[in-house]
Amino acid sequence: KQWYQRRVRECCGLNDASDWSANNNVTYAHYWTQTHVNDVPDTCCKNVVEGCGVDQATGNSDLINNGGCLDNAVNFMESRMVLSWVLLALFILIELGTIVLAFFIVRPATFACFTTGEEA
Repeated sequence: KQWYQRRVRECCGLNDASDWSANNNVTYAHYWTQTHVNDVPDTCCKNVVEGCGVDQATGNSDLINNGGCLDNAVNFMESRMVLSWVLLALFILIELGTIVLAFFIVRPATFACFTTGEEA
């Protein structure tokens, strides 16, 4: 899932690409920084080829996506928030409409039962 986030959202690291550097104490990158000093995963690269992330965690590079995935994910969710609220309001209106419609369908049958004495 992390590679998908980095590739599709064009980001690298939680805060930025320096999360992958050996000088950073980010928990999720701990194993990576022990085995890949100052490298970023290749999925952080703008043009993904094997080894493109070598020595790219030391500073801003034009070869990788330098932005952090956390800010990117928050911005993505915020941009979809209005659509989510509109869909929720539409769903509620449809449900209320269904309840009102059901009331008007059942009501005449119930009313006829009381006036004629017959079962509906």
